[in-house]
Amino acid sequence: MYIHENDQNKPQHSITRAKEALGTNLQVTRARVSPGDSLTLSTSLIEGQTSPPIILDPELAILIPPLSVQELEGLQRSLRTEGCRDPLVVWKEHFILVDGYQRYAICSSYQILYRVVELPFGDRSEVKAWIIANQLSKRNLTPEAVSYLRGTWYELNKRSHGGARFSSAHFEHLKTSEELAKRFKTSSATIRRDAQFASSVDAIAQAAGDSARTAILTRTKRLSKKEVISLAHTAQRNPQAVRDFFKSGQPEQNLSPFCVKPALHIQLKSGGLVEVSAPEDDKIDGRTGRVHKVSEKTAEVWLRDIQTMTMQLHTFKHSSLISIPTDERPALVEINARINRLYDLAELDPFEREILNLLERQVSYTPTELEYLKLIEQKYSDSCKKTSFHRSEHELD
Repeated sequence: MYIHENDQNKPQHSITRAKEALGTNLQVTRARVSPGDSLTLSTSLIEGQTSPPIILDPELAILIPPLSVQELEGLQRSLRTEGCRDPLVVWKEHFILVDGYQRYAICSSYQILYRVVELPFGDRSEVKAWIIANQLSKRNLTPEAVSYLRGTWYELNKRSHGGARFSSAHFEHLKTSEELAKRFKTSSATIRRDAQFASSVDAIAQAAGDSARTAILTRTKRLSKKEVISLAHTAQRNPQAVRDFFKSGQPEQNLSPFCVKPALHIQLKSGGLVEVSAPEDDKIDGRTGRVHKVSEKTAEVWLRDIQTMTMQLHTFKHSSLISIPTDERPALVEINARINRLYDLAELDPFEREILNLLERQVSYTPTELEYLKLIEQKYSDSCKKTSFHRSEHELD
């Protein structure tokens, strides 16, 4: 049971707050937000009438950070003794629940009356942005939950730039991170790391279930952000190990053996992929690079300069690098195999070898670079076929 409240200021205030929070990329259409159109106006309890059933949407529910056991118990006591003071918010066009999932569950269980506010939204992106803005306005979030919400918000805004070319897309993403950084009084590098953290949490949840997301965001499992990112990579290769880890029921213990890594100077290797953590430099923070050389304390990594499109060599401490398995990039593995076949040809001229050296340093390729590779392959097509044939014979032997 619920009642509709004649309070025309509430929806206007809520939509205005959402619009201010969305920035320039995701816009709420103001014309849809006339006060008389935002609520079903009635002050009486709806009894003996069939009302639209509230629809629960798991994709929206995960954007609302879970409550701790103590918080959930406190909310239940409050609702049972004082009633539901704050209205639930639903998406007017679809009657999908937007805010109040915990309150709705408790009120439904104990037959507690609640009010419903219907807000109009243009699409799911607007709904998600409203939820994130609303949640970030609260003060009882863990740092992990704040990071997750900011990162998810960044991805929502970034996708609105869809279709941009390689370099322009990068600058649009920088602009998005700078806008959110200004809003939250932090750095744009922090916002991009939040996005990486959010996508890692979602990858873990996909492998181990939504309870894993809850465990991370409520600190039931105390994991650093770097450990969460590492777990996300593990989830792609060995999802069962990640599921077992979150079922262990030992929140304060260290990571299970599958997460224990060898020394970094052993794990990192020439030609391998790494993700760079360099908060002091927005241009390279969060970028993926190719390892050139590894020493005991540092590693040299090739990164492409976005403005000049040239490859540049950087030196990082091991602690600033996260190793990425190459099998997570099948397209890159395939290009590497093509390059290696060409290297086996003794008749390559110095210019062609220099082009292959350049391609070996990269993790992404322009159409022109791929065309160069194709031209070299075409020139030596017969030799490439013979090389592949001889390799196959050797493997059979």
